[in-house]
Amino acid sequence: MLHCKEFPSKREFLPQMLTEITGEIKKYFTDDKWINRLKVCAEEILVNIIDYSGSEKIFISCDFLAKEKTLHFEFVDEGELYNPLEEVPEVDIDAEMDVRQIGGLGIFLYKTIMDKLEYHCDDGKNHLLAYKKLV
Repeated sequence: MLHCKEFPSKREFLPQMLTEITGEIKKYFTDDKWINRLKVCAEEILVNIIDYSGSEKIFISCDFLAKEKTLHFEFVDEGELYNPLEEVPEVDIDAEMDVRQIGGLGIFLYKTIMDKLEYHCDDGKNHLLAYKKLV
């Protein structure tokens, strides 16, 4: 279990964060397709936090909810309060590339892949929770 591990909110620490997360994913998922999908989701979430939140630190937790047979991720930052689940416009994936709005595709990706996403603010911190049932 990866519990509330702290990382500097910098791109050079992204590989270390993803290594830790991938190690947790591999404990429960054996299908490389799903391992890679979940890793991409985590990477999209982390890059958005690093690039846009203004937070100096990221806290990552990952645990397995046995009763629900679900892998649970939590990403916490101390940056500007921002709910990516509500504040980003829907992406028109059928639109031509030259007319498509910039941004939001990563959020669309993890909304599509994960089974459940939640956001809340607690004590001035952003908490993004993502859940994936074992397949």
